Amino acid sequence: MPLFRNVHTLLDMPVAKSESQTGSGYRVVPNEGDDVGDTAQLFRVFFDLTQSGGASSPTTEASLETSWDAESWFKVVGSSQVNADGTTHEWKEAAALGPWVRATTKLGGGTPPSHKVTVKLCSTAPFRLRAE
Repeated sequence: MPLFRNVHTLLDMPVAKSESQTGSGYRVVPNEGDDVGDTAQLFRVFFDLTQSGGASSPTTEASLETSWDAESWFKVVGSSQVNADGTTHEWKEAAALGPWVRATTKLGGGTPPSHKVTVKLCSTAPFRLRAE
């Protein structure tokens, strides 16, 4: 079982908001002295979502997105959708990443719910995130 001890927070919103969120874009760079090859490094994403309120089928979903140029973004993995008041905590595998990453949330329903979110990128090997 791998140990994901290297953790960076991509999006942390402890105060509830009722608008979809787009976190900052970060360039993924190795730490100095990193001797783990890219193909051997495993990444997982931790999603922590809380939803409340809203009307007409409110939903909340968080995603990890990646990019090659920090302009065109593609979904790598998404959380399970929260469909009622409540919380979800889950790990998802990120099978492949480009050089850039960011986290987003997407709200749905006739009246969007309020939500809180934390999204963390975790790895078995050292890495850094650099905002550019």
